[in-house]
Amino acid sequence: MTLEKVVKWLGLICILAGIARIGMTPAGLIFGGDSKQEITFALIASILMGISSINLFLSQTRQTGVLGFIAAILLSVGNIILASGFYGFFAYGHLPKPGTFVNIAESLTYPGLLLGTLLLMIVTFRAKVFPRWYTMIFALMLLSLGIPFLGDWFAFFWGLTYVVMGYTIFTGKYKSITSQTDKTTSNLSAN
Repeated sequence: MTLEKVVKWLGLICILAGIARIGMTPAGLIFGGDSKQEITFALIASILMGISSINLFLSQTRQTGVLGFIAAILLSVGNIILASGFYGFFAYGHLPKPGTFVNIAESLTYPGLLLGTLLLMIVTFRAKVFPRWYTMIFALMLLSLGIPFLGDWFAFFWGLTYVVMGYTIFTGKYKSITSQTDKTTSNLSAN
């Protein structure tokens, strides 16, 4: 299987991860925060985002470089750690209780996810592989963390970023590495 096919199918996983993350918003609004329904969506989304976050880098590898790779690793690891906490809800009947390990894990996970998201937003904007308005969704997601009336919608905007980027990757409507290489090669052969 070629890298382009792997990227394409990971794009589909990005879409599914985004849909699951978006599902947290209505579940939280209807059944309440930290309800079984919301945490089910959160667990599924975290697992799928842990798998597919690397794809947000693979689709723009050449343009984003090391910073894009660091962002993808931070997002993947952060989502996997989040998934472990959500799994604990189903295994033990409650979310992890505050304690030394939980406090250390959360103090590393949440800033790591925030830094990974910021880095990905910046390198995606600079790479010009995806439409520039995608970074506006990233910004809206980050703003929803601090604006009280948007706080309940954070998961929606987070999922939306994965859905639009995943859709663009899966359908091939982005400036892929091979299409840029082909253009360069054709320009060189024309000269």
